[in-house]
Amino acid sequence: MLYTGNQQTQPSIWSHEPIITPERKLWRAVLEQAYVDAELTMSSDAWEPMERTLARRFLRADGVSEAEDLKRVCEFSEVPMDRVLLWARQRYPVEQKFDKHMECGGLAAAFATGPLLGSTKREQGSRTPQIAAWWKAPVPA
Repeated sequence: MLYTGNQQTQPSIWSHEPIITPERKLWRAVLEQAYVDAELTMSSDAWEPMERTLARRFLRADGVSEAEDLKRVCEFSEVPMDRVLLWARQRYPVEQKFDKHMECGGLAAAFATGPLLGSTKREQGSRTPQIAAWWKAPVPA
């Protein structure tokens, strides 16, 4: 092999150190910014910043568009996408949030199967039987 100079003072032309171009630095900065955004803290009123949510979705590749974008950024930055995905999915697990209406037998399930109250007689012009009964109630003197 042909070497230029002394290996202790000057690297050889055959060394296998990765060359980090300005373009690659730029795309790695994109990944770094996504990480910084994903690590944002919750606000004082317990709201999650939009940047945090979007960055975590991007790093986990939650959707098709996020997966395509992450693949492109990882290709340009020459960072293995599978490692980014594995790391992000372990660090930022998807939180499963269930509303009380989404549970079995909840309000949403009742609307999905039919009317909540069934067939009740309603006075014309009223929205619910309770409103109809309220209008007919005697007024105390």
